Amino acid sequence: MRASRILSCAAALLLASANAAPAGPRYQRSALLPPITGAAPGVAPHGINGLNFGPDGALYTASLIGPGIHRVDVTRGTLVEVVGAPQGEADDIAAGPDGTLAWTALIAGELRVRRPDGRVDTLATDLPLINPVHFTADGRLFAGQIGQPDALLEFDPDGRKPPRTIASGLGGINAFTDDGRGNLYVPLAARGAIGRVDIASGALTVLASGLGEPVAVKRDSKGGLATIDWQSGRVIHVDPVTGATRTIAIVTPPLDNLAIGPDDTIYVSRPSDNSIVAIDPSTGAQRPLIQGALAAPGGLALMQRAGRPTLLVSDAMGYRFVDASTGAVEMLPFDLLSNASSSVAVTTKTLVLGYVRRPQVTVIERASGRVLQSFKGFKAPMGVVALEDGTIFVADFGSGEILRLAPGQQPDRAVLSSGLQGPTGLVLDPRGGLIVSEASSGRLLHVDLASGEQRVIARGLAQPEGIAMLPGGDIAVAEVGARRLTRVTFARGRDEGRPQPIARDLPIGQMFTRAPAPVYLPTGVAAGADGTIYVVCDVDDTILKFTPRR
Repeated sequence: MRASRILSCAAALLLASANAAPAGPRYQRSALLPPITGAAPGVAPHGINGLNFGPDGALYTASLIGPGIHRVDVTRGTLVEVVGAPQGEADDIAAGPDGTLAWTALIAGELRVRRPDGRVDTLATDLPLINPVHFTADGRLFAGQIGQPDALLEFDPDGRKPPRTIASGLGGINAFTDDGRGNLYVPLAARGAIGRVDIASGALTVLASGLGEPVAVKRDSKGGLATIDWQSGRVIHVDPVTGATRTIAIVTPPLDNLAIGPDDTIYVSRPSDNSIVAIDPSTGAQRPLIQGALAAPGGLALMQRAGRPTLLVSDAMGYRFVDASTGAVEMLPFDLLSNASSSVAVTTKTLVLGYVRRPQVTVIERASGRVLQSFKGFKAPMGVVALEDGTIFVADFGSGEILRLAPGQQPDRAVLSSGLQGPTGLVLDPRGGLIVSEASSGRLLHVDLASGEQRVIARGLAQPEGIAMLPGGDIAVAEVGARRLTRVTFARGRDEGRPQPIARDLPIGQMFTRAPAPVYLPTGVAAGADGTIYVVCDVDDTILKFTPRR
């Protein structure tokens, strides 16, 4: 009986060996694009918006795209998360004298607070476009709705009383402060002005105008005001008595918010690259306090640009280029409406951007950056593939379809294949067809370009998202549910491929607001002709590089 058991075990081992995935190359892991400066491991904001100092002397930041409240030590330049997803969705943030944090969850339409004991409460709901928030020194709490009804309200910090409307129709109120004497200084973005609102009566007095699109105003220790212009990047001093203005500095836009430290240093947030810039108010000298490169990255595409291998990186704050050898980042002039993206594809003449948070696919001319065409009417476009003849394929996560787009033709779209379970990643099979990852089913499918016929080529994967074809025909796939990068053998016949892990414990799987769970923004994967694999890590806004060992 004992011998029988030994023979059975040996047979099982031989069978497992026969069915195991063939050994692939080993990879050297490196960071092509490192984390933002000062961040704790595995931590990053996603589009830093609101800024305000707390009574503890720390600078608190809000992040709307990827929920998170972070605390910054301005002396050391370090950053840690204090409130995570999903509670941490925030456009602006304020700190009360007792250490209570309040923030505006703009998309959810809620005002939330974290008590000194760490408890998170929802203070008020049903507040569309709730945006700026402010505590006075005596603990009064104010917030505003930047869209209709464009209202300024006072809230009971304990949540026992309903909010009181102070004024409405102000003209695009945004991040504000108080004068300590019963008035609020408010930026009026739609008017290009700074105003003063009487807290008791709601009366508005315009103090200065011609300021572009001011989106924040704060008061320094001398009673002067600092404001910022979202579009031009001007940091402007305003005398609240005379209305006189002067430009302190110009920071690369867009600028979202500012805070003024005890020494009157001005701190400005740049949401497009997760940066905070410190500015000397006397000289205008600038220095990076927190320096990032990405805001909310998603899909990847590898291209040649100026004769160099370059990654086209999608981002909810605008796509950008990353040198595949050096990691140098080039951002375009900010244009959120045209350049925001969560997936990308490239041809010799065009860039194609898919964006799941504002469901659309945009075609951009590479030479000029001009928008050629924009497709709408999707539910949740995730992966995109572009062919040289202009044809575009889109994996629509929401409808479970692969769509064929034909720019300039009528009809300009058709369903190639349907009934898929959460199609996310999409890549062209150079031997013919498309490879698509199904995040919901854990499968990889091959889809015929002519008939739309589906064939399962791998299954049992943990939320597969981004995929890339490797030299020789295998597939690299980001298994977000297991936080690993996997190589799948792509069988030539009807057999299914076998997975082989390449790397584990990847910082992937970040939650983003206004994007479908559980994928949110797709994790990007791209591969070069030499077999090097690139992976976007959305948790800490990095790009990892996996180079085959020879």
